[in-house]
Amino acid sequence: MAIAAANKKIKKTAGDSSVLEHIKTLDLKINLSRRISIRELIFFTSQLSLMIEIGTPLNAGLSSIAIQIKNPMFKQAITDILADVEAGTLLSTAMGKYPQIFSDVYVSLVKAGENSGELKDMLDRSVIVQEKQEKFLETLKKAMTYPLILCCVSVAVVIFLLTFVFPRFAVLFEEIKDILPASTKFLLYLSNSMRASWLLAAIVIGISVGGIYTFAKSTKGRLLIDTLKMRLPVLAQIYIRIYLVQMMRTLGFLMGCNVPLMEALQITRGGINNLIFVRFIDQTTRNLEEGRGMSIAFIESAFIPESAKQIVKTGEETQNIAKVMLRLSDYYEGEIDDQMKKFATIIEPALLIVMGVVVGGIVMSLILPIFKLSKMVH
Repeated sequence: MAIAAANKKIKKTAGDSSVLEHIKTLDLKINLSRRISIRELIFFTSQLSLMIEIGTPLNAGLSSIAIQIKNPMFKQAITDILADVEAGTLLSTAMGKYPQIFSDVYVSLVKAGENSGELKDMLDRSVIVQEKQEKFLETLKKAMTYPLILCCVSVAVVIFLLTFVFPRFAVLFEEIKDILPASTKFLLYLSNSMRASWLLAAIVIGISVGGIYTFAKSTKGRLLIDTLKMRLPVLAQIYIRIYLVQMMRTLGFLMGCNVPLMEALQITRGGINNLIFVRFIDQTTRNLEEGRGMSIAFIESAFIPESAKQIVKTGEETQNIAKVMLRLSDYYEGEIDDQMKKFATIIEPALLIVMGVVVGGIVMSLILPIFKLSKMVH
């Protein structure tokens, strides 16, 4: 419906078919980025690999897979890729039109397979990358789900007590205002303010959230946030290893697929969402351009673990840097799993204690005045 309305509007105002096609493509990519899961991509890749293994022509294989795909957005993308392939376009080039589905790493692996005649092998390696990524994301989700639920429940309970429970005692508290504890007076004031100025509070919160979001998307904001990630107690080591795994696994797979090192670094750079690591990759690239070697940037870095520095240096000297990168990524992924479990065992009881203290404090602020009033009556 949205695309049809946009089509009519463009035809009436400009009649520019190129703009229309651009909007269609943009809308499709936005929908794809929201709805296509890693599991669906794994299914597509493994099925395509199987089709190639049994000798099915590429266009016939894509057509057969498109029939099996249930996601309408993904099905449309595959159909468009099939049309491009039948028109003589390389598969990697056709996939490159959908960066929200097929990452630079994915497209590079397909391109390497086309150049070497080992497309099936490259697709199988891509499945491995996707499965490791899915497992990694699931680990992070499991570790953070319970703490996030506790935080949401805590906020909901506090809001309920302040907006629904406290007002029930407001009249009673007004009569004994002079003997109210300081905590009760503060919570009563906060409750009245929330109910009387909820619209203003919502506007202020909305503006604040919008401002924080805008700042976080700016270069200065991203740099500040990324720097904090690398310095936070306990969490810093987890964040560093998360980005190390992402960087080393991508770089190792690309180099193992005979992608030129400089090109592999640029592709890896585009997939890293941390400016500190982006600068690290830029420094590595400059070192290679100056003939200093790849391991120098690792050795000179303040946040790379000492064990990784020595292993990368050894890997470069023995011409096994790709294998070293993959081994290190697997090792640090295991470390992340252990650290996330330890973090969860610490954060969960800590949040329960904080939640108990906050809710208990509010409840006590309600009960204490009632006890005082009962003593005065007796």
